[in-house]
Amino acid sequence: MNKKSVFAGSFYPENPDELNNLLDSFKETGSSDYKSKAIIVPHAGYIYSGHAAMAGFQYLEPSENIFIIAPSHHESFNNIALPEYTYFETPLGNIEVNNRLITEIAEKFPCIVADEVFEKEHSVEVQLPFLQNLFYPQRQSAVDFVKNLKKLGKKIRIVPVLTGNCDYRLISDLISTYWENSSFVISSDLSHYYTQEQCRQIDTYTATIIETGKLDFFEQAQACGLAGIKGLVDFANNNDCSLIRAEMYNSGDISGEKDKVVGYGSWFLYENSRNDFIEKHYSKYVLETARNSIVYAINQEEYIPRKIPSVFTQYGASFVTLKLNGELRGCIGSVYPTKPLILDIIDNAKNAGFQDPRFEPLTIDELDKLEVSVSILSSIERINFKDERDLLSKIYPYGIIIAERDRRAVYLPVVWEQLPDREIFLNSLKEKAGLPPNYFSRTLEAYKFSAVYITEDNIIYH
Repeated sequence: MNKKSVFAGSFYPENPDELNNLLDSFKETGSSDYKSKAIIVPHAGYIYSGHAAMAGFQYLEPSENIFIIAPSHHESFNNIALPEYTYFETPLGNIEVNNRLITEIAEKFPCIVADEVFEKEHSVEVQLPFLQNLFYPQRQSAVDFVKNLKKLGKKIRIVPVLTGNCDYRLISDLISTYWENSSFVISSDLSHYYTQEQCRQIDTYTATIIETGKLDFFEQAQACGLAGIKGLVDFANNNDCSLIRAEMYNSGDISGEKDKVVGYGSWFLYENSRNDFIEKHYSKYVLETARNSIVYAINQEEYIPRKIPSVFTQYGASFVTLKLNGELRGCIGSVYPTKPLILDIIDNAKNAGFQDPRFEPLTIDELDKLEVSVSILSSIERINFKDERDLLSKIYPYGIIIAERDRRAVYLPVVWEQLPDREIFLNSLKEKAGLPPNYFSRTLEAYKFSAVYITEDNIIYH
């Protein structure tokens, strides 16, 4: 039996051409070509959340099976629900359900198998046209046609999963069990019916939790699909992955309504750290941003890029280092993330050029020979140690912060290139903090961090 389309004509257009045109209008060019096996996307009417959803879907890697894990808005049940439908229908055609896999899941996981819980549920249906538009386009250029020949014989099938009263660890286990041959769409809106200002505060907090993996800080009011989100965050934590923001805004940004708005956001799973993703895909952008900030500052102007990739709207900490003829010309940075990373880079570049107390402000004549590098820091982790020997065994190859009462100093990981001996490194850091090189006390604190180091030497300009 087929699942009829219920929300065509309300949540999204019923006419196939109109639907495809709308979906195409949401697509962004110039984003990273990285493909992810798991995304978080919203499920509201396309006029409101379609742009955010497409921002996430453009990162999705097509797999043999695509799980759509979504909340049930109308039916109450425990754990998860699976359908018996053979196909889900949309104006763009039918999309097949993997019934064999559903039978297998029902044998392994606590669930109900019942079509009726899906009948009036929009959180699965609204995701399907995105899959059809991206992976089975009805209209495509000759180049895209040739590219898509490689996909022949790789038909995707969906595995719809509704969450009821569900422990997020069930979702994490489900993802882990079927990771190898599947991709995962976590369907969820963010906060509901707060004022726009409250919505932005709540959703920013939610985004920070998603991006830092702090599961214990989630609360139900933050998102309707919280079980799915927490399940994916738990999977990311257990597999050293990161969730990277693709887009975030709220319905008030679209409609102008300020009183009762709904938040929308999308993320994709990256199988390494966020900073590694930035280094691999946006190194040139980082250096151009830092250099432009300095150029604008010389002209007494503030630099804000015209287009900011969403990953740079996440909070982050950076250091900007300037050299002239191989000699240090300025270095200013942040140890803790206090603002969006893009603003941190802009501010630190400007301050390195004009506010480093060790140097005179840059002049326009120095710009052509100026070497710019940017370090983007990981989170800070405290080092527990018994004595100085124990501390020395734990500091390499990290960036290190030491603190003793009101004295504090930091060395970036790149400093190990100049000071490869651990004892010399630590003694030099003590002197930088205004302490004797042989100083040690039980109140001394030490912290470590890693960093990606982006220099113009390893950027290829086309």
